[in-house]
Amino acid sequence: MADTANSTSSAASLPQPTSALRNSRSAPKRVRTRVSIAIPERPPIGNDVTAAPASGTTTKMTSPNLRVKTTPWAKSLILTLDGGGIRGYSSLIILRALMTEIAHIETSLDPKALSSAHTDRIDPDSIPDHVLRKNQYLPCHYFDYIAGTSVGGLIAIMLGMLGKSVDDCIAEFQRQHKAIPLPNDIPVVTIDLPLLHRRSTWPTRRTRAFFETFAKFSVTSTAKARPNSYSPNPTTPSTATTQHDETASTATTDSAEFRKDSLQCQTLAWCTEVEEHRARRPYAFCTFKDEGSESPEQLVSIPEVAKAITTPSSSAFKPFKLGSGQFVDGSKQIRDPTLEVLKELTDLLSEPGEPPIDLLLSVGTDENQAWFYEKLRRPSSSAVSASSSLSQADITKEEGRSYVHYHRFQVTDIKLGLRKKYYLREIEEATEKWLATDDQRDKIRRYAEMLVEKRRARAATTRWETFALGVRYYCFHDECQSVDRAFDGRGEFHEHLDRKHRLMKEAAKGDLDVEKELDKGRRFGCT
Repeated sequence: MADTANSTSSAASLPQPTSALRNSRSAPKRVRTRVSIAIPERPPIGNDVTAAPASGTTTKMTSPNLRVKTTPWAKSLILTLDGGGIRGYSSLIILRALMTEIAHIETSLDPKALSSAHTDRIDPDSIPDHVLRKNQYLPCHYFDYIAGTSVGGLIAIMLGMLGKSVDDCIAEFQRQHKAIPLPNDIPVVTIDLPLLHRRSTWPTRRTRAFFETFAKFSVTSTAKARPNSYSPNPTTPSTATTQHDETASTATTDSAEFRKDSLQCQTLAWCTEVEEHRARRPYAFCTFKDEGSESPEQLVSIPEVAKAITTPSSSAFKPFKLGSGQFVDGSKQIRDPTLEVLKELTDLLSEPGEPPIDLLLSVGTDENQAWFYEKLRRPSSSAVSASSSLSQADITKEEGRSYVHYHRFQVTDIKLGLRKKYYLREIEEATEKWLATDDQRDKIRRYAEMLVEKRRARAATTRWETFALGVRYYCFHDECQSVDRAFDGRGEFHEHLDRKHRLMKEAAKGDLDVEKELDKGRRFGCT
């Protein structure tokens, strides 16, 4: 399959996905997760450009090497992760190779990037350590959307929403090795006759430990990061900044809501919705807010989503109830969620005549490598192969219309023995052997270079502050401290200071430095 497209085919829109998110019922009672991304009505000045000069004009950040026509943010970068139980560990080994290559490139270029959050626009010494995270290169800073099914969804939550590194996720898999569910988590071959089995809830005692990663999140911990003090004295801003950063870090760690700031990396966790008298349909829990809903959304917590997307679809287990909806693992329907992600995001991101996605990277394993008892439950291996080929054909048709570059890393030779004790080692060895070929090394290097190029171009814009550093601006003037309002961008904060506090007039008198005044309102690590 070609990785680069310059298709001249008509820009026909994708068909609407038959998922719960596109339900036509007038008054849905189940949990609503999203209709549209919460994008600001008017992007702040300087959000996709360099800081506006005093004259009010703006200068676009462009590069002849970028594969976009306007700013580095014009096209999205998307990562999708397969379901498949413990085999999802293979996806992490592939991602580890990709991020290792990215780290090598970032540290060999001039200027050297101290981390994936690094930007030359801000002095690294002024960025808190827990925000800059030196020597760490995180997928959430290279992709706009990270999506996954089942265990792939759990990985997507850890990488995208929680901002974990690939090594953190690998350590979690190794720590919870005995608890990681196999596909459907059925230890023996059985026939699905509900009357012969006691229907269990999920997770079972044997696998409950796997969710310890998400157990610290509770529906009562929904505090938002806010500065608790300010220093109007430009010579002593460090105390206020430090206090706020500690508050922000705590709030980010304890927040339960499955939600992310609209200008940061987003997560999509796929499962299957179960409804009586209706066929099962793919369903996505998304971290972007439902702005189009007239009724208030029900709070969905991180552990609830984690359980919903991994509840076995076997009749031996009850579907996971969330609100008035019922959900099970979606691996049987969409092991590889790439096509469904395309359907979900194309309408939200599309621009007339331009593919909205720059890079679509899919990571997983061959679907035909299912366990023996899994294959017994499926119609036939040929049907699975036909379904997979059909999905790939549909994705290929969108080349040049929905995306510019697409590639799938799919390990084709993972054979597990009879002893679960060695599963992770066997998966890692098979994946590393597959990655050791010249062809795969070249592909890893190619996409690492592409991602680094895009990250560095984005890091030169003011929007990077929000995307990677969680920056918000709060007014430090006495008359504004009682107003709990955050400014999303440096340009918006500049407008506020100029309109309400006569920033430019005072600067014209020579009494203050504009950039230092703006820096005084900057707070890191906000949510």
